[in-house]
Amino acid sequence: MPREPKPDPEYIMLDLPDGMPPVCCMVRRSLKAKRFLLRVCPRPFYVELAIPKKRSVASALKFCESRIVWLAATIRRYGPRPEIMSRKPAELRRIPEKIELELTGETLRIAVEEMPGSEKARCWYDPLFKQITIQGDPANTKAVAKAFLALLTQFAEPVLKARLHTHAAVMGLPVYPLRVRPEKTRWGCCFSAGPITLNSKLILFPPEAVDYVIVHELCHKFEMNHSERFKKKLEKYCPEWRLADSILRECARNIPFFLH
Repeated sequence: MPREPKPDPEYIMLDLPDGMPPVCCMVRRSLKAKRFLLRVCPRPFYVELAIPKKRSVASALKFCESRIVWLAATIRRYGPRPEIMSRKPAELRRIPEKIELELTGETLRIAVEEMPGSEKARCWYDPLFKQITIQGDPANTKAVAKAFLALLTQFAEPVLKARLHTHAAVMGLPVYPLRVRPEKTRWGCCFSAGPITLNSKLILFPPEAVDYVIVHELCHKFEMNHSERFKKKLEKYCPEWRLADSILRECARNIPFFLH
């Protein structure tokens, strides 16, 4: 028996204090919710309000007004770009016409072959036209993101491996095995022994941010902590690490929404 389609979400625009731009809030009706629940998702950025099934949008708006100071403070802490705050999540998730691989300096076009209702998506790259083709249902955002990130991982692995080997040689370290994965929350990870893991999304970032992540992880091969000795190693091999860290954070906020 086919499932009943989910209703389109409702949206309300909330005015924020202190000259902040208005924010679009998605209203989600919940069968389980017994009270209003307002939350802010930092990556990708959106604001969501869960309301009990029988409560009205008008009462939801009043609740939001009572929480507006908290909401503004939370949004300010996450620091989203002002231009995305008033847009609906569905609009932000639209697949762009191109994507920039800043690490390699390439700009690739994106073409979409729509297959409405498809549960899976696939991606492939045409080097002649420098084009990535996505085949699937654009509304199935999870499947599209999974397929696209798998392709990005193929692009990223040889480039990240070369940079890892270069920095390891400079630091007098051996060649460590590398794992490249589309992680959600970490840019890199390592243990005292074993491989180093790097996020395949790093190929979207400029070299200074990527090198900072790599050097940071290699420094953990000396010190498995963030002690003063670790910081001295980081200062030695990446003197501009504070600037690189700020660039990394800014890049993280600018990852295309359809990849989240």
